[in-house]
Amino acid sequence: MIEYEDLIRKGYSPREAQRTMAIMQSAEQNKPTWVRFFDSITYWALLIVAIIGNLIISIILFPFLLAFKRAPLYITIVILAALFGFLFDQLIRELEHINNTHHIIAWIFIPALAIINTYYMTTFANYITSELALPLAINSPLVISIVYVFAFISPYIIHNVIEISRQ
Repeated sequence: MIEYEDLIRKGYSPREAQRTMAIMQSAEQNKPTWVRFFDSITYWALLIVAIIGNLIISIILFPFLLAFKRAPLYITIVILAALFGFLFDQLIRELEHINNTHHIIAWIFIPALAIINTYYMTTFANYITSELALPLAINSPLVISIVYVFAFISPYIIHNVIEISRQ
């Protein structure tokens, strides 16, 4: 959502900025019910896509958990998680109309599910490694999950730090 300060920085006079903000607030309040309903459906569909995406990413990580040792494994996890986190961050930010509460829900709920998915996938990979007596190190599900989630939320954190530093 455009803020008053953003309009001033773009060269609007204080009067023009106030008028623009009033028009935008009026438009938001006068949105038809079907538009609000569509916005809500879009938000929840995005959350479902993110849940499925995190599940797919954790499944994609499975062969890497079996094939790689420490450094290459962590680099792969960081790259995959950061790319998916960047995509998710961009999608959430494109939905300007959702309020901060929805942003918070999305950025708590999805990483929590990512921790659970990654934890179980790593535990399963460790089980396969021990059952097949593969010459691989057993990975800590907790460490792998934390690395994944930190890399997943890093685009969101970086974007917010940049936004704060601009102000």
